Amino acid sequence: SDVSFEEFLKIYLNLQGKAGEKPGGHKNSWSFLKASTTTLLHTINQSEKASFVQHINRYLGDDPFLKHFLPLDPDSNDLYELVKDGVL
Repeated sequence: SDVSFEEFLKIYLNLQGKAGEKPGGHKNSWSFLKASTTTLLHTINQSEKASFVQHINRYLGDDPFLKHFLPLDPDSNDLYELVKDGVL
């Protein structure tokens, strides 16, 4: 059965929390994400996204597999769709 992205995050964060536990049950200081988090938010400004898209287009544009996906339009959400679909 399919797992939604949010369900994946819950499972991943739960496993990360368990991996960060010391034998005494204490977590390492780097385990800052909690399993109760259901939504992660990261803000990317337009110029940051445009630079990243330009980099992908430049360095992966000749890739035989990606060539029918590229070039990406920096003004669209193409980048996020390819990442969400697992292409990138």
